[in-house]
Amino acid sequence: MSPRPRACPECGSGPIARILYGMPSPDAKLMRDIDEGRIVLGGCCVTDNDPRWQCTACQYRFGRPKTPD
Repeated sequence: MSPRPRACPECGSGPIARILYGMPSPDAKLMRDIDEGRIVLGGCCVTDNDPRWQCTACQYRFGRPKTPD
């Protein structure tokens, strides 16, 4: 996984949260990471082109995986 960006490419703000997809089991660490803005839930439908990051200020999602040439 690529390193966490420092600022949003849309608004320039930070911090940036990692988007977690699928059906995660809610444990204490996950709930703390969500509450503290380190993780946002992206939904249960997963594709090969889902963004990896979300700005906590403007909610812009970015950082799609690179597709093979």
